[in-house]
Amino acid sequence: MTRDYAKKSSRRRTTNKRQTKKRATNQSAPGWLWLLAGVLIGALIMALMQLSEVSPEDVAKAAKETGANSQNEAQEDSGTKPRFDFYTLLRDSEVIVPDTPDTKQPSNHPVRADEVFLLQVGSFKNSHDADSLRARLLLLNLSASIETVSPRRNETWHRVLVGPFSDRSELADARSRLAGNGIDSLLLKRKQ
Repeated sequence: MTRDYAKKSSRRRTTNKRQTKKRATNQSAPGWLWLLAGVLIGALIMALMQLSEVSPEDVAKAAKETGANSQNEAQEDSGTKPRFDFYTLLRDSEVIVPDTPDTKQPSNHPVRADEVFLLQVGSFKNSHDADSLRARLLLLNLSASIETVSPRRNETWHRVLVGPFSDRSELADARSRLAGNGIDSLLLKRKQ
């Protein structure tokens, strides 16, 4: 079976090329579709990364805030005026602080035997914050303690105190250490 290759049909060849070309374009998607798919997948990945950073505590805080906002809106809608107690809150929590003596010069005032001095370096609602400051003060070689106080019902404050000091020179030394480490202090005088 011999075949004559000199007389090839040009018609058959062109139809094969056209059919191959049509199949190739039908199988692949246009470039804009790939771009759109890539952008959507990238946005989905970013949203999932942000959701993974949200802790359950943040979700609980947000839920409490929205609950408080809805309660405030309900009070406004019911016609009752909200009660503001910060006017009395400031008046009730007023603390009269004596003028602090100059700690650089030795004082001529003798310290009475029944008085001690304390330095308050912080007051926190969260006991963990108070404990971390207390640990920081212990690393500075200062005797620190935490005093829990309830000025009003359902309110607790944790005060971080340094001392007690019966000698003014020890007090001045402790204040200079605190100031050197960027910690503000408040002088308190108490009876033993």
